[in-house]
Amino acid sequence: RSSTHPPRHEDRAMTAPLDIANRWIAAYNARDFDMLANLMSPDIHVEHHNRGALLNGAESMLAVMRQFAELLPDRRFHSLRRQFVAGDTVVSELTWEGTPNDDVEGFAKKGETVKLELACIWTIRAGRVVDYHDYG
Repeated sequence: RSSTHPPRHEDRAMTAPLDIANRWIAAYNARDFDMLANLMSPDIHVEHHNRGALLNGAESMLAVMRQFAELLPDRRFHSLRRQFVAGDTVVSELTWEGTPNDDVEGFAKKGETVKLELACIWTIRAGRVVDYHDYG
């Protein structure tokens, strides 16, 4: 499409912050790491507060996501309660749950279901997540 034409409504909706955050949730649950990579900026900054996890860069984030998908094959986001959008930021209240198939030091024992009530915050620019934080 020529840059002289404004984006169609559908194009803007597909890159709207709320759509990107919800696509992230769906891709995470589906283990669609290619989609997750497409949704992240290469220099994404990630913090899991209350658990002391800090990551910088898409490669680091994807490596951890893949590792958790192996250790907790049923891990997923669910029970979305509320979402708020302010400019390029989305806040989602939801539940993350998973059961490890082996001990995860400092997190959970094998077979122990972990259920976290989270507030997830995505900052999205140019259709990609540049900053992700969760609390809970």
